[in-house]
Amino acid sequence: MFLFIYVGLFSSLSYAFDLHRASPEKYIGKSTTIKMNIGHEYMAVTSDPQATKAAYDILSDGGTAADAAIAAQLVLGLTEPQSSGLGGGAFILYFDALNNILTTFDGRETAPLASMPNYFLKKNMEPMNFFEAVLNGRSVGVPGTPALLGKLHERFGKTNMQKLIEPAFNLALNGFSPSKGLLKSLKNDVGRLDQNIISKEYFYNKQIIKNNKYASVLKNFADKGSSIFYKSPLSTNIINSVNKKNGILIQKDFDSYSVIERKPVCDIFQKYKVCSMGEPSSGALTMLQILKLIDHDPTWHNYIEASKLAFSDRNYYMADPDFVKTPGELLLENDYIVKRRSMISDNNIMINVKHGIPFGWKEINQTEYSGLNESGTTHISIIDKYGNAISMTSTIENSFGSRIMANGYLLNNELTDFSFTPEKNNSLIANRVEAGKRPRSSMTPTIVFSTLTDKPVLIIGSAGGSRIIGYVTQRIIDVLYNNISLEDAINAPHILNRGGNIEAEEETKITNSLIQKGHLLDITPLASGLTAIHLDIDKNIIKGVSDPRRIGTALGR
Repeated sequence: MFLFIYVGLFSSLSYAFDLHRASPEKYIGKSTTIKMNIGHEYMAVTSDPQATKAAYDILSDGGTAADAAIAAQLVLGLTEPQSSGLGGGAFILYFDALNNILTTFDGRETAPLASMPNYFLKKNMEPMNFFEAVLNGRSVGVPGTPALLGKLHERFGKTNMQKLIEPAFNLALNGFSPSKGLLKSLKNDVGRLDQNIISKEYFYNKQIIKNNKYASVLKNFADKGSSIFYKSPLSTNIINSVNKKNGILIQKDFDSYSVIERKPVCDIFQKYKVCSMGEPSSGALTMLQILKLIDHDPTWHNYIEASKLAFSDRNYYMADPDFVKTPGELLLENDYIVKRRSMISDNNIMINVKHGIPFGWKEINQTEYSGLNESGTTHISIIDKYGNAISMTSTIENSFGSRIMANGYLLNNELTDFSFTPEKNNSLIANRVEAGKRPRSSMTPTIVFSTLTDKPVLIIGSAGGSRIIGYVTQRIIDVLYNNISLEDAINAPHILNRGGNIEAEEETKITNSLIQKGHLLDITPLASGLTAIHLDIDKNIIKGVSDPRRIGTALGR
């Protein structure tokens, strides 16, 4: 039985995040069904019902959060192939309750060792357009998810891998009906995915999808471990498929791949310790900058202005720290935060915000790169009966990745997360292509801890490209500061800023107030994929919620 730890939620605080002090009920958006479940021992939340069920069954049999996440991810790669899979990469935060240790794993894809700065430049030295690059073998990085799952099981697994592959293996062998989410994605990708003969034959015009290759790969994975993905024939199949389309992968790229264990990036917000993934993800640093900048007064106006400041630093500095010198956690130092906070005024709207210079940082010759939007991403949130917790965001970048299949799974187009040009105005771009480098990400897998007990109170993450940062940050503020229920917070309309106009799902009293204050607003579809778990000892509850904008579910006991 999971031992709950009391965490106060500051219920006496006013609803300061709404400039009109609207009641929480008025904050709820137009989304229909709340995907919420309540348990007392364990909980699994994913963006696909069959993946959630696979994780739940593992937890029910005494498996760890690591075991459950592996089972869920293997199913997601089959039933939600537009978002993630064995051909992609992922970031993981894992809390080991027994030893009270938080570990983060970087399973991001890597660029080929033969990569050059002109990797995405055409013969005329002009950059490729986005889909010209995506639908090209050059977009495919060495997949990291298989090695990451192997590492996760080795370190924190308890259940035999043969058991963990069963849900995905049976679905692959016996067939599954494509979900509404998959069918919608297939319809939206006509003209891209269906141009690839193998992908077209596998996905389209099927009431039941079977995947014998995937089943075979899973069996070998269980028998021989994750190293099989980085050796022939699996690596050779990927190399051949990619290089037929202008790729430059070689076996040495697979031989040199490794999962990197990195230091978690953590800081304090409202007496909670918020932890997430550091570079090459921009998620933790950008989110924590926003939270620290508004900790004293989390109004909507301050949130928007703080987001502009944080994204200006993100776009300028953040990249793979093994290749580029970055200020990293200097961006979170209190003196720097105070300096940047002084730029936020209740009577002013900032435009064209420039990056700052942290104390102790020597300016170097580089320039900003905001990045393009990724859409093929998913998030898994799980807590087991032992108190272990996992927050895992995985991706193949664009919907259906590169649209190239090998070994029964789709391959990523993750390298299009790099800047297509290595420099601008004679200044280098931090997130430029380099041999063996990992592209900058916006994935923000997060675990929030009580500073009183050092135990998790919130596990959260999302899909949604660089908007992930805003999706997650908004909910952390609502749940931890405004005492909004997790289901109401996730169902609330998105409001965020990435440096330009405010982006929102719909007009509300909140957006109207911001407009009256002078902010510019873009109403746009915001396809998040939040999954979250909130622990409340006072009510003896573990609450799981899956984003109603997707088809996912939460299951717990």
